Amino acid sequence: MVGLVAELDGRVLRLDGKTSYRIGRAIEADVVLTAGSVSRQHAEIRLVGGLWVLVDAGSNFGTYVDGERITEYGIEQRITVRCGPPAPGAELVIIPADQYDEVLAAPPAPPAPPVAPPPPPAPASASASAPVPDRPVAPPAAAPVMAGNEATQILAAAPPSVPGQVGPPPVRSGPDLLLVAEGREHRFRHPAQITVGRRSDCTVVIGDPACSRVHGRIDAHPGGWTWTNLSSEGTWLDGRRVDRRPFDERVSLRLGHPVAGTELTLVPILSAAEEERRIARRRWGRRLVVVGAVAAGLLLVGGLLGAAWLVLRDDDSSTTAGERSSSGGPSSMDTLTNDELDSAKAAAVKITADTVDLADQPVSYGGSGSIIRADGLILTNAHVAAPESPGLAEQYVGLDLRDPDFLLIHLTDGRTDTNSPAAYRARVVEADGYLDVAVIQVYARADGSPLGGDLSLPTVPMGDSDALRAGDDVTVLGFPAIARSEDSITVTTGVVSTVINDGTLGPRSELDTDARIAPGNSGGMAINNDGELIGIPTALLPDQGGSSVLSGRIRSIDPVKELITAAEAAVG
Repeated sequence: MVGLVAELDGRVLRLDGKTSYRIGRAIEADVVLTAGSVSRQHAEIRLVGGLWVLVDAGSNFGTYVDGERITEYGIEQRITVRCGPPAPGAELVIIPADQYDEVLAAPPAPPAPPVAPPPPPAPASASASAPVPDRPVAPPAAAPVMAGNEATQILAAAPPSVPGQVGPPPVRSGPDLLLVAEGREHRFRHPAQITVGRRSDCTVVIGDPACSRVHGRIDAHPGGWTWTNLSSEGTWLDGRRVDRRPFDERVSLRLGHPVAGTELTLVPILSAAEEERRIARRRWGRRLVVVGAVAAGLLLVGGLLGAAWLVLRDDDSSTTAGERSSSGGPSSMDTLTNDELDSAKAAAVKITADTVDLADQPVSYGGSGSIIRADGLILTNAHVAAPESPGLAEQYVGLDLRDPDFLLIHLTDGRTDTNSPAAYRARVVEADGYLDVAVIQVYARADGSPLGGDLSLPTVPMGDSDALRAGDDVTVLGFPAIARSEDSITVTTGVVSTVINDGTLGPRSELDTDARIAPGNSGGMAINNDGELIGIPTALLPDQGGSSVLSGRIRSIDPVKELITAAEAAVG
């Protein structure tokens, strides 16, 4: 079995002795990449029938080989792999080990022989006449600029042929693209990959400060193009936030704001014949809509007449049925019951810790958590359990705490809604600073003595944050502030104001809510009307416009489930 060699960040890793290797941001991966857009388990290299195969592991932003997105790719020679969008710490080179060793063992090429001096000039008396040199050719005159095209840039045009270039240019498999932004036109030949943002190395550079450094990417697919948002500020279409939008006809997007953001117009350029056929299809579609509406109207009239006849024929039985309907049971509206709320309270815990700051000064602090397994597996924020986690410093200013040696867990008294004195010690099993999530495990009593048996703690059931929509109810539970041991659990209610697509963490990764979240609620519990855990209260943000309105942020539970699974596997 021939192994592999991976080159990344100036390091060389030999992958030998196993039949599979994991690539990702998780610390337990065989090849660890540091870019925030890399998934924890991003890709895997597997040995299949004697051939190494690179497989995307369902990552958020895709796996690319030499610039092309792949799901599976056989490794037969040196390849450049990129996990997600271009970023420091997202790229590596993979080489079959025998080819790598062959290059190392090859002797250096001998130096080129010195260039022979030119022959001496022939004497003037030589009989052969010297050849007359060709007349130098003047460069062709520049073509005149066509009126109206002064603001047009031609990008991604076919490059001139290069000596030694192998293979034809990529075959066009879809319409070319006209992109209009900030009054300038940019044209691209299909296929191409285009980045849009403020950074100078983007394909299309935007000057508006509301636009992110790399705001989005346009990828070619057979028959059209796809826009992918890479910005936490969002991309908007007709007032709605979009994360990924395939398009094969004209579309206008707003970058960073649904109304005031820079307008990006994307126009696939079709041939005249293709445009004519598309217009004809739309015309027929409108006719079918009219015919369908007329038919639906006729059916509605017929249904009303039939219903009226049935009512007149059996008025007595209809009245009886109506009386039964009006005297029905309680409303079927979906609300959180008292029993469901009490169960959630019992599974909420307060977390306290003693540590030191970066100046070695003692610090005590507190947060909240949720028991997700009866043996003491608890979900909380990384900035509560492991404040030194990579990725936290970029999100929170002034977070200068060392990781504590252990965390103290305070359970909730179901009769009084107060938290008890510390009952257990817990330690970190998994932490992700970019997600700001940690999973901790109870391992001893508060005084450090052994548990003395299996635990059977109350738990909160896991929910589905992908099912949430703006306007859905949400209830937040936690222990605000650095509270005293007798402090009560706090319950606040509100709605999901909007669902946020983070450019680094992926779609639907954060929820904005008007439910009150205070310091100390961090790591606590956000539940739906079925009493299921749908998120983790994480931050409280002031309105950017300078008003007194505060916005609560909840980390959605679905992007966290992979971390929970890893923690469960580690604990057993």
